Amino acid sequence: MAKAKLYLHEIIHIVGTGSEAYKRHTAILGLGRKDGGSPLVGTFQQSGSTGDWPKVINLWEMNGWDHWAEILDGQYTRASGQVPELRRWWTEATSFRSGGFDRILEPAPFCPTREEILRAKVRGLACLQEIATTEPGKADRYLEAVDEHWRKPAAKRGMTLIGAYRTSMRDTEAVLLWSFPTFRDYTRHLSDFATARATRSWSDRARKWRLDYRETLLVPSPWCIMHPDFVDSPPEAPGAPAPAPATAPRPAARGRRGRRSPR
Repeated sequence: MAKAKLYLHEIIHIVGTGSEAYKRHTAILGLGRKDGGSPLVGTFQQSGSTGDWPKVINLWEMNGWDHWAEILDGQYTRASGQVPELRRWWTEATSFRSGGFDRILEPAPFCPTREEILRAKVRGLACLQEIATTEPGKADRYLEAVDEHWRKPAAKRGMTLIGAYRTSMRDTEAVLLWSFPTFRDYTRHLSDFATARATRSWSDRARKWRLDYRETLLVPSPWCIMHPDFVDSPPEAPGAPAPAPATAPRPAARGRRGRRSPR
């Protein structure tokens, strides 16, 4: 079922208030790559309102199994344990993170690649992540059902598919990622999910293959390919400000004596 690409999905346990610094640190390694490593699809903040916190989610794209083997060679060399550049990055990362949990993901045939998402100019400030537990051996069939029965109704609800994967090394898990233009679009989707005809129909069908699922809200950083301000280049330096908004906000109205009017 899978395309040639392969993906690494990371759940990162953040130390204290280190989320923003860690996401920047990740972008320095993962954007604008010319070293043969896997490019960063995105580094997201998991909303504490919907799951464990503080957590950062990273998604990396690889050019298949052989590419992952090359990355493993660089990560676990016989002489040093890691190539020097990676070792320096890893050492600095420990000041922001305490551990994590990773998955290798195999994309479904209809799953867009990083380049395809960029070409489609998908833009969104909210991302719904679904991690589904399926009947043994049914993850592929569940993903086929998503493609056949849920993608079109989901699109009518403002959702754009940006990831559909089977978790490798087990046969009971699938991961889906959906982009929403705004947080209001995301909450509007949730507000009638239990009652709308299309979503009720999908939920009934999904239960044929899905035993359970967990949805969380992921907030894309400016270093996620679907973020409106995304630029495929690393931050200039640690501590530098995030990219400027693509559209400058309007100045607030002014009241008497030049003071800004409260809103």
